[in-house]
Amino acid sequence: MLDRKLELLYKRRQKLTPDPQTDSFRGMFVSEDEFIRLVGGYGANEALDEEERALMAAIEESEAYLAARLGESRQTGIFLPLSYLSSVFGLSHVEEKFVMLGLAVELDRKYERIFGFLLDDLTRKTPNISLALQIACSQPEEMRAARTTFMAPEGRLARYLLQREESDNGSQSLLSKPLVLDKRIISFLLDSGEVDPKLKPAVQMVYPDEELTPLLVHEDFQQRLRDFIRDMSAVPAAERKRLAFHIWGNAGAGKKLQVKHLSSFFKKPLLLVDLADVLLHAVSLEEQLSVIIREAILHQAMLCFTRLDVLYPEEPDQAAQQRLGRFHEQLDGYGGMVFLLAGRHNRLSWKPKERLLLEHELQVPDEGGRERLWTAFARELGVSAANLDFGVMSGKFRFTPGQIRRALMLARGYSAWQREPQADGEAAAAPQALRLDALYKACYQQVQHKLERKATRIEPRYGWEDVVLPPEQKDQLRNACNQVKYRGVVYNDWGFEKKLAYGKGLSMLFAGPPGTGKTMSAQVVAGDLQLELYKVDLSQVISKYIGETEKNLHEIFEEAQLSNAVLFFDETDALFGKRSEVKDSHDKYANIETAYLLQKMEEYQGITVLATNLLNNIDEAFLRRINYVIKFPFPDSEYREKIWQSMFPPAAPLNDDVDFKYLAQRYEIAGGNIKNVVVSSAFLAAEAGDSIRMKHIIKSIRHELQKSGKILARQEWEDY
Repeated sequence: MLDRKLELLYKRRQKLTPDPQTDSFRGMFVSEDEFIRLVGGYGANEALDEEERALMAAIEESEAYLAARLGESRQTGIFLPLSYLSSVFGLSHVEEKFVMLGLAVELDRKYERIFGFLLDDLTRKTPNISLALQIACSQPEEMRAARTTFMAPEGRLARYLLQREESDNGSQSLLSKPLVLDKRIISFLLDSGEVDPKLKPAVQMVYPDEELTPLLVHEDFQQRLRDFIRDMSAVPAAERKRLAFHIWGNAGAGKKLQVKHLSSFFKKPLLLVDLADVLLHAVSLEEQLSVIIREAILHQAMLCFTRLDVLYPEEPDQAAQQRLGRFHEQLDGYGGMVFLLAGRHNRLSWKPKERLLLEHELQVPDEGGRERLWTAFARELGVSAANLDFGVMSGKFRFTPGQIRRALMLARGYSAWQREPQADGEAAAAPQALRLDALYKACYQQVQHKLERKATRIEPRYGWEDVVLPPEQKDQLRNACNQVKYRGVVYNDWGFEKKLAYGKGLSMLFAGPPGTGKTMSAQVVAGDLQLELYKVDLSQVISKYIGETEKNLHEIFEEAQLSNAVLFFDETDALFGKRSEVKDSHDKYANIETAYLLQKMEEYQGITVLATNLLNNIDEAFLRRINYVIKFPFPDSEYREKIWQSMFPPAAPLNDDVDFKYLAQRYEIAGGNIKNVVVSSAFLAAEAGDSIRMKHIIKSIRHELQKSGKILARQEWEDY
């Protein structure tokens, strides 16, 4: 059919150049006869000759034959790329012919020479728009209507199917521009339906027949999505709106898995686009997004953009706003379903007119859900957890499903690395047992936070045997730790989760004189619970500028929520002091800071340890909100003796003349001072090349007391 159309066009053009002597110079000059014919002087309404009529009859016969074959192919279910392309992009019959013309040079190289001959330029290998209109259209009215296809840049043919031309500064007319198909369209029509290689690795296609990990949490949200989309599909087309979903949640919350299950349920492919990767590699964001949307249309896929946060920086500049504007423009031109996935909630500036935009947060599962996840993933990965209590793990770590799975995978590797070599003939098929220390190490690696900016990490080095406290205080510390260990039983199994909207974290206040073991006890708690301990740096928190202190505290609590760490505030009366009567603006803003701290303390679900030397300076509202107020007494002689004995490690060369009872009864100093004395005396003994003697300890005590301004008379240590 194309050959006959080209032959017919040639026959008509022959009438414009009847002189065979000038035909060899076509394109180099315009003869007088050709000029008169071009301006319509004569010949414009010449009748068709017999040969032209025969060609037109043959063209009509070919078109009827092709239409019959196409109808038969549709009934038989045969996939025809060109018909499919026309359907998904909504091409008209004339636009379909334009695609066929652009494809002709890819099917047979003879058309390169034919088009070059018809264009009077053998260097041209493809038809221009003028030639395409002459071939595809039979009437002037049809030609004028088809011309608008190329004039409108938002038209689907020009936007998605044709190769974009570099700017020519307007020197080239529309009709003289070449008609060239985009390479991706040529590949789709002739080779395969694979995803455009230029989009990898930022783009991934998920097909509906792929096997997916089952949903273990948030099944209710998946069902809501399915029901809602099904209901919207039943709405009449005139009233139906396109859909977009903004879903956010912490890393590993299962956002992509939810969308994958949805696309699989509706038997549609899913195109996953990593926006961070797109921004990193794309030269032009607008062009890259256009190519991505074209790919989604080609595959009739659901379109899902991940890591949306990169388009919403905390401090957006003009370039970021322009990127966001271009992103919204491209989405407005897409008619399919869109999913926007983010790690945090972003206040979207996209306000689509013909699209319904819905938002949902995938929250961290509750403790019961987390325990089920730990158990299910351990079974899936084939690891034995007989020595582990996943109820305790779910209470300590507020992990998403992805974090739990990655922690178990890492712990399995760490356990294998630390495992003893198997004896010859020992069975290796049994499930691999997880080591507790390997599991905690893997859990710490799942935590992504920036607490180091305003807090210092402390490595817990003390155990329960190192803490010398009266039984009452020690029992309070153990009870506090048990509140974390058995959160799952109380909140989930016994139903207290439904009774408490907030205030489910653990807060402790350690009050007592300096050196009585407050910091050591914080380390013991963190060590017993196998959690990280961060000491908040007050110099990085308190600010003289209004609102800055609240901003810093908000950042600390937000990061701590991600880290599952123990927050330790020392000298806490500087932050949690009593609210005063408002006499000036300073009092007003100081009270606002205190009220804000009260609010954040109740919202925080982790562990907070506060330490103060002055309990009376703490606001009473804090005391009501704190779970445990533990008062550290100044140690009496009995406990001082225990502290003295516990401070010396077994390897230390301690002389027999050291009298712990005498030291405890004679010198009233706290545990922190005793620690300083012990270390100082050890260095004095090392310098003398001797074992640690009483004289070294007495000399160190003298120096320690001098720091606080106490001077001892000679008779107070004349025994030594």
